[in-house]
Amino acid sequence: MTTDRIDELKKRAHRCVCKNCGSPLELRRIIYGNIEDARVEIFCSECGKIEFGIEPEIYAVAKYFVEELNYNAFPDMEESEKTKQMSIAKVGEIIAWAYKNMGYLNADGFVYPPKTEDNILGESIVITDGELDKMLIKDVEANHI
Repeated sequence: MTTDRIDELKKRAHRCVCKNCGSPLELRRIIYGNIEDARVEIFCSECGKIEFGIEPEIYAVAKYFVEELNYNAFPDMEESEKTKQMSIAKVGEIIAWAYKNMGYLNADGFVYPPKTEDNILGESIVITDGELDKMLIKDVEANHI
């Protein structure tokens, strides 16, 4: 077992959450049957399974998408909390794939810090034209555009 792999797993477990339930992840030594060599893996204690994890911001967006649009990625299965979790995981994988292919996400997480605001995700807001102009001006000034 290489220390590079363990270091990468530690970073990922610290940074990511379970893609099914959103719980924190931990490292565990997993023993497979009678095989004496145990492997260290990222594990979700809530789900009780090995889990590679997903960025928490991606999980939040995927969860919002599934809940707000009542999306079910597995229509042939009975709707339950499990299929909801599976749908969140599937949507999260798709979002992560897109971010990775656009160059926004790599093995160390987001290349650029994501601009997420918890108070906006999942909430309807009304912004007047004047307020929008002020927000845009602040953004332009902050980013020196």
